[in-house]
Order: sequence, then C-alpha cells, then structure tokens
Amino acid sequence: MPRLASMLLATTLVATAPAAFAHDIGKAPGVIHVTATASADATPDRAMLSGGVMSQAPTARLALSQNSAKMEAVFAALRGAGVAERDIATSSLSVQPQYNYDVRSENGQPRLTGYQASNQVTVTTTDLEGVGPLIDTLIEAGMNNVNNVRFVVRDQEAAQNKARTEAIAKAKTKAQSMAIAAGVRLGRLLSLTEGSQPGQTYGDIIVTGARAQSAYAPPPTAPGQREIAQTVTLSYAID
Repeated sequence: MPRLASMLLATTLVATAPAAFAHDIGKAPGVIHVTATASADATPDRAMLSGGVMSQAPTARLALSQNSAKMEAVFAALRGAGVAERDIATSSLSVQPQYNYDVRSENGQPRLTGYQASNQVTVTTTDLEGVGPLIDTLIEAGMNNVNNVRFVVRDQEAAQNKARTEAIAKAKTKAQSMAIAAGVRLGRLLSLTEGSQPGQTYGDIIVTGARAQSAYAPPPTAPGQREIAQTVTLSYAID
C-alpha cells in the first residue's frame, strides 16, 4: 500500500474511533438502584427456655454424680409438667476444674479447689402462659441456672409476605421519586433481590419483689409481638 494511503487510513481510524465509542456509551441504559425495608408484627406461638444445673464438688466424679442426680429431678419435673420428651434437648454438658488464683502452690500454679459440673437443657413449650410457673417448678426441682427465655414464631411466612409486599411498594415509590428528581423516566424492572432481618425473639425473666419474698410466686414473662422485617433491592432501567 502506498505510504500516503496508509497515513490516510490510520488518520480515518483514529478520527472515527472516539465517535464509535461515544455511540456505544449512548446505547448503554442508565440504572436506578433502590433499597427499602418494611416489617410486620407476628404473635409468638412457642417459648424456648434455656437453663440447667451447676454442681461443685472436690472431685470430678462427685461433681458429675451430684449433677446427674439433680438433673434427674429436673427431668422428672418437666415430665410432670406435661413437657414431651421431644421438646427437651441437652444443649451442653461439661466438667471443669476450679482454681483459687489468690492461693498459689509451691510451683506458682493456682490451687485446685474442686470441680464444677454443668448440664444445660433447652425446653420448648407452646403453653406461653405457663412459662413462669414452669420456671418456678424447675427451680424447686433443683435447676439453679436459668439463662434466657425465647419467644419465637414458628411460621413466619404470612408476616414475611406482608413485609415483603410493603418493602417492594416503598422501593418502587422511592425509585419513581428519584427518577422525577433527576428529570428522567423510569424504565422496566431489571432485577429484584431480597434479604431478611429477623426481629428480636428474646424475652427477659423478670424477678419481682413478690418473687423474692415468696418461693411460690412464678416470675412473670411476656411474649409480646415479634417484628419480622424484609429488605428488598430493586434495579430499574432509565428510559
């Protein structure tokens, strides 16, 4: 190819490349991304109680033996209260040495003072009004460690669907508002994703003055309402 023709071709390619690139950019649609969260209340239909027995003794065998005897009484109390075996699950079992760090042996190590055995269980019940009396019964039977009470919603689908619908409506409104503010027209929906934000499910065990004065006053508990939240992210094309 003659030298002059080669130079003219190179110049043409350089001149047209930016224009072609700008044309491709113009074809790429703009996108509006929006995120919204909504929630719906749900009524708990079951309670989960976590607690157990902690025992201390000079030897590990004695600590475990004493702990097992106390736990048998707790299991008997649970059965007596009408709790099914399938709703009782051991969550942890341990035997740990106990030390006095203020008293040291000749080699500088803390003195071993005994052993602590711990047996923890999780109990599930649908009798929400009976949670307080159940705790009282278990304490009388020997349970000396009550960790927490969880009030949970077994079937959250209805609340999730309601929260999802409201979240999508909020996201659409937000996208339309953004488009109007930007002076553009909202196009078709390109994508929709969701995530969940589980509500609080823990309830406090309230110890009142009456409970402190009487061994027979069960601790009051309140399941309340659980907040089930859904978050959605929508992406719209800009026409």
